[in-house]
This record gives sequence, C-alpha cells and structure tokens, in this order.
Amino acid sequence: MTEHLRKVHTGDPLRIPARAYNAFVDAAELARRIDADTLRSAAPGGLEHLVRVRNDSGEDLPRFGVLGIAGPIIDPADNADEFSRVVAIAGEAVTAADEYVGRFAVAREPIAAGRIGLAVVRGVTPAIVDVVDQSHTHADTAAGEPLLRSGFTGAARLLWAEPGTGQRLALVEVGPAPRDRFPARLGAATLIAGRTFGWLYAWQEMRLDADASSSTYGQYLQPLGALSSATAGGAFNRYEAHLSIDHTQGGGTEGFAHGGACLIPGALENCPPRRAAVPLLHPIPQEVVVELRAERTLQGDTRFVFEALNPIVLTDFDVPGGI
Repeated sequence: MTEHLRKVHTGDPLRIPARAYNAFVDAAELARRIDADTLRSAAPGGLEHLVRVRNDSGEDLPRFGVLGIAGPIIDPADNADEFSRVVAIAGEAVTAADEYVGRFAVAREPIAAGRIGLAVVRGVTPAIVDVVDQSHTHADTAAGEPLLRSGFTGAARLLWAEPGTGQRLALVEVGPAPRDRFPARLGAATLIAGRTFGWLYAWQEMRLDADASSSTYGQYLQPLGALSSATAGGAFNRYEAHLSIDHTQGGGTEGFAHGGACLIPGALENCPPRRAAVPLLHPIPQEVVVELRAERTLQGDTRFVFEALNPIVLTDFDVPGGI
C-alpha cells in the first residue's frame, strides 16, 4: 500500500493527505458513472474480454463504435489497490492523426460522453465496420471516424459482414495488432566491426499517404508514436549476412580475384592486371523505404531485419601483388 493510503488504528489522529483524498474522489466518481446494469454484467464470459471504458471523446458513442485506448482511469500512483482491482480505461476519439491503430475498444452498448460502459478489447464481438471492399479480410481504426474501417490488414479479423459496402454490421475478432512487419525509412549505415561488407542501419517507421487530395500523396510519412532504431536497435540487411562467411575478404580485392574473376573465358594472361575496376558493395542509401521484419536473436532479444540488394560501385584499384 502506498504511503499516502496507509491505514490507521483506533485512537490514531485522522490526517488525510491530499493525494489520498483525491484518490477517494476518483474512486467515488468511477463508481457513480458505472450503471447498475454494467456492474451486473461485468463478469467475463463467452468469447469476449469486456472492460469498463469511459467515453472521453466528447461525443456520444453508438453501440459497436470504437474508442482509442488512452490509458487507465485510475492512476496506480494515486490508488494502486483500486488500479489492481478494477480494469477501467479511458477511451479517446480516433483523431486525424490516427494514433490508435491496433489499440482500441469496441463498445457493447451506447456510451454517452463522459460516461462509462462496457467494451470489448479482445475476442469475438459484433461491430459496425465501414466496409470499403467486400474482399477485405481485416479492420482497424481510421482517422477521424468512430467506427472500424475494413482493409487487408488490421487488429480485427473480419469473420462476417453484411453484404455490400459502407457501414455494415459485422462479426470481428479483436486481437493485438501485428508489429512484426512494417515499412521503415533507412538512415545512416554503420559498418559492423570485423566485416568488409555488412552494416547496421538506423531506421524510422513510416506509413504511406494514399489520400489523393493530400499534398503528400504517394509519400511515406512518420506516424504518431512510430518505432525507430533509437528505441528498438539498428536493422540488419539479410543480403549482407552471408558475405563474410561465403566470400571472405582479406585485402580489398583479394576476395574478388579469388572468387573466380580470372578464370572466366577471355581473361587476360596476367590476371588480375596491375589496376582494375573492382565492383564493391556499398550500404543501402539513406531515405530508402524497406519492409522491416522482427526476428528473435540467439540471446532472446528482438531485432529487425530487411532484404534489399546493395548498390555496386566500380572502384579503381591498384591490385595488390601476389594474387
């Protein structure tokens, strides 16, 4: 129990710290906003995980609409016991920034602005989905909309939807949004120690702007709350991983010459020549957008990799002797 919520004994003087009093007010306000029917039906069951959600969007939310999960209603710093006992979250409107992709709750009942109701954060539930294309298989939040929007990816799997497009009743399976694969823009490359060809790349998660009316149409932009190498570590290029093993380099051009460059038909008698234009691999240029994929390392950590062919630059060399 936190210091400001310490219990007292008979005969002790009663001194209520401000933080403790505020915690009592928060708990009372939470209890007042929860309807009796909500309390009676709050027990989990069936194929859904129900939680209490406060509608902080400023607008009434229809049944089967969605709210972004902004955090807990009760801060554990104020009331750790109540935070542990009651799962109650604050639900925000999905704004134009669309920061709640994969982090939403589907209302099981109409929830007036400022009130608390039941919502599904995981499991199978009815939902209102803006069906853009009947061939879509998933759904997720959409910028500026209180409903899910269909797509070929998303944190909700479409199990069934009414025929047609537009707002349709649907059955969806809500689950964690996949974060093992996403587009990213590469930054500076740092040569890996002991490697001739092998770099560790800085990166920044991106998302495509496909709004034809936007000035950035067709460009990749950084979404709110995006991942980056600053917090998740640098990325490796799969195509570079084998180079130090299969084609050991030992002096700039040795690997190139010993790799059979002088055995092809028509090669010069004294090969390699004293000077040669040697093809050397260079790192992937900055600003290139690739698809990153999460992999588990031998140490049990998560690092990101991508696949991209390195540029080759012909470089003028004085060929070392003895090759």
